[in-house]
Amino acid sequence: MGVLSNYLYSSVSDGILPHIREPVEEIFDGVVQHKGLPTRQDFRDLRNRVDMLDYHTREATKKLHELKRRIKCLD
Repeated sequence: MGVLSNYLYSSVSDGILPHIREPVEEIFDGVVQHKGLPTRQDFRDLRNRVDMLDYHTREATKKLHELKRRIKCLD
C-alpha cells in the first residue's frame, strides 16, 4: 500500500509543481528587487575587489620584506 500511495503523491506533486513554480519565482524576484538583496554580479564584483586587495597586500608584503633585507645588508 505504501508504494501505491507514494506513486499517487508523486503524480499529484508533479502535476502541481508547474503551477506553484511561477508564483514562487515571482515572489522571489519581487523580494530581490524591493529589498535590495545582492545579485550574482554584486557577489562577483565583491570577489574581484577582495582578490585585488589580496594581490596588493601580497605585493606590499613582498616589498616590505625586500626592504627589510636591504636595510639589514646596509648595517
